[in-house]
Amino acid sequence: MSAIGTVELEERGPTIVARIAGELDLSNVDETESMIALSVTPDTHGLVIDLTDTTFLDSTGVRMIFGLASRLRARRHQLRLVADTTTLVHRVLVLSQLDV
Repeated sequence: MSAIGTVELEERGPTIVARIAGELDLSNVDETESMIALSVTPDTHGLVIDLTDTTFLDSTGVRMIFGLASRLRARRHQLRLVADTTTLVHRVLVLSQLDV
């Protein structure tokens, strides 16, 4: 992944946890989305995207989250987002209505 952002994937039973640190924007969103999407298998029941260490999230990152949510919903899998409520990233999630 780009030097401005990293993604770390971890399997926790039937759940995948994707920790995104740094920036998630046009320069790295496609690679990030591919990495996360490829980690979700038929045996996966849910995905957690941890944005606690994400410092910047632009509209392409928001689009990525909506896209992943749609694909997971079609498989009847769940998506959960984790973000520090004091950050601008959380504010973007709220404004995009991704916090519900």
